[in-house]
Amino acid sequence: MANDHSTDAATCPLGDREQVRNLVLVAVNTGLSYLASPVLYVGVVHASLCDWLQTSATVANLPATAYLIMSPLPLLVAWLFPYARYLKPVMVGCYASLATVNAMMAIVLLLPVPTEVKVAVLVLQGAIVGGARTVAVAFEFEVLGRAVSPARRGTALGLAYGAGPILAIIGALVSQWLLSGKLGPWLLPHLEGPYNFAMLFAAGVPIMALGSFLASRYVIPAEASEPPRPPFLQGVFGGFGKFLAQPVIRRAMIVAIIVLAGYTIISNMTLYTREVLGVAPAEVAGYQNTVRFACKAVTGLLLGWILARTNPRVGVLITAGLGLTSVLWALLAPGNWFLLSFGFMGAAELFGIYVTNYILCCSPRAEMRRYMAFTMVTLFPAAFAGVLFGFITDQFSGEGESLAAASAALARGFQASFLVACVFIGVGILNAVLLPARPNAAETQS
Repeated sequence: MANDHSTDAATCPLGDREQVRNLVLVAVNTGLSYLASPVLYVGVVHASLCDWLQTSATVANLPATAYLIMSPLPLLVAWLFPYARYLKPVMVGCYASLATVNAMMAIVLLLPVPTEVKVAVLVLQGAIVGGARTVAVAFEFEVLGRAVSPARRGTALGLAYGAGPILAIIGALVSQWLLSGKLGPWLLPHLEGPYNFAMLFAAGVPIMALGSFLASRYVIPAEASEPPRPPFLQGVFGGFGKFLAQPVIRRAMIVAIIVLAGYTIISNMTLYTREVLGVAPAEVAGYQNTVRFACKAVTGLLLGWILARTNPRVGVLITAGLGLTSVLWALLAPGNWFLLSFGFMGAAELFGIYVTNYILCCSPRAEMRRYMAFTMVTLFPAAFAGVLFGFITDQFSGEGESLAAASAALARGFQASFLVACVFIGVGILNAVLLPARPNAAETQS
């Protein structure tokens, strides 16, 4: 045990109390993001709103695409705010921007403006959420790297992504009641679109405001000396070649890009609800998210326990395997069994956390922020897969002379997009198997 304590002291200069405070704050703020997940996890609700606005499948995938396009933002932010003392103010600003953009979305939905304007602001909301959440997650991982010992990271991830999704279940049920008017008899008058969607976005405002306050309470150890900010090109892009030149990190990045590209199928899965269940996606969006986050909560707790007892690669393989299961289930399951595909996808979405943790294990302390920012760039190439899935589906739209024939053709379009997503995820899993089980910074440096 003495050796363990000496190792912890060498990797984290803070005492036990400060470390526990930091990991609890990471878990609580992650939980708040889960509570506001109906409007922060761009996919189910956004696709349902697009369906209500009667857009095409390609347009319905744009908010999720905008979310992922903003993934390189941590690179710019890491250059603008390179010092450890900036960790807290940047995270405060990220959560404040989330509160602001959700307020803006709620207001625009209530204004008498054209549908195109509402869709444009919805896409903008997806972009701002993508940028702010990506930066916040990257910086929160740096908090774990700087201000929590490696021995406690499994506990931190287990709390954040195990207990946190329990709050997402609450948020999902409330969103379902809002979208279906079930709150009417005892709390609110029956709300139809767009008022129900506007109320949903407005609910995210105070939640993210609280997150902004809590982000100011982290304890970050001061660094004795830090290098000055480099010039723009060197500061933003410098080191990226070295990062990718490391074989383990390069393969991990390929795995992340391919698997996350497959995961953008979730918007199409939401739209496919009408073909499988015969109801508008908004009628069951909250139930889909409930199943999604209930499975994520259970899986998150188990994966935190598994990480503490096995190795970083196991979490990557388990979550990617669950993603493949999710898409196959959506493709093959009949009737209400289809909803379980969102449960598998909820658990699978933890892939992003565990592939990031894998790369964190490869990161030298002095490069943690940049390596985490480079890791977030993996989302950018994956962004366009969502539009591809929507485009594939729209190629089948309108086929057939009767309504039934057109519906059957559209269903085939969704199924074709699911098959393509399965190929993406399957190739990613094959590459993940080739990763070393226990990477470390010393072995990955060239």
